[in-house]
Amino acid sequence: MSTKVHHSRFFLGYRLPAVPRDYLQRRRMFRRISGIVVVILLSLLVAGAIIYSSNPSGFTSPGR
Repeated sequence: MSTKVHHSRFFLGYRLPAVPRDYLQRRRMFRRISGIVVVILLSLLVAGAIIYSSNPSGFTSPGR
């Protein structure tokens, strides 16, 4: 039996947690990550819509 530790070859593998081998844990992890990404994207879209509809010319530099 080999005593070597097998590491992920993924370039961000040292930053991201390991993907669980269990199907339900893996599914839960990906659902959590995708939920966070959806919330961030929707927040950015709503913020952009609020800024655009409020008066985008109000956010230009004062020298113009």
